[in-house]
Amino acid sequence: MSEIAELAEVAPVAVPGGRGEGVSDRKLLRGARRGEPAAVEALIERHWGRAHRIAYGILGDAHAAEDVTQEAMLSIVHNIGRFDPYRPFAPWLHTVVSNRALDFARARTRRAELSTDRAPELADGADPVLASSDPALEEALAGLTPEHRAVIVLRFVAGYGPKQIGEVLGVPTGTVGSRLRRALDQLRTDLEVDDG
Repeated sequence: MSEIAELAEVAPVAVPGGRGEGVSDRKLLRGARRGEPAAVEALIERHWGRAHRIAYGILGDAHAAEDVTQEAMLSIVHNIGRFDPYRPFAPWLHTVVSNRALDFARARTRRAELSTDRAPELADGADPVLASSDPALEEALAGLTPEHRAVIVLRFVAGYGPKQIGEVLGVPTGTVGSRLRRALDQLRTDLEVDDG
């Protein structure tokens, strides 16, 4: 379980030398709402890494995570005028990314393209933050349902608490706690982790 806990220590994505450095999300959002391409680009650059890690954590597939993140970003840009610039941007983005990733995972499961018999293979360019050095952990994570992977990723990658996870996924806080416990219990069982 220590490798999962280490995921929580991922630092926020910085944009060294990128556009918008030192500018708040709120100011960038106002610029994006006015149609300023530089503000839109700066928001995307600033939040891409964490959004991609969330999608990858839910899907376990770097290429699918890339597609889902791109779709989420396009949706955000298209709907930027509807967003309240006085609310935090990251939770809105993470909600869109999580829901698109869950929809993608559910559709993939329905098409029987997802095999729970083995962990998804890490493609070239896979996110190194989530690429575990422990094949057993990768397999155990792949064995979780998309909903359970989502709470694990939002807790240990995005660093959200149960209430925030509930807001992102649109489920009650109690449901988040239940899914998190079940996911961690399943991981412990699958990894045969001794709590003592």
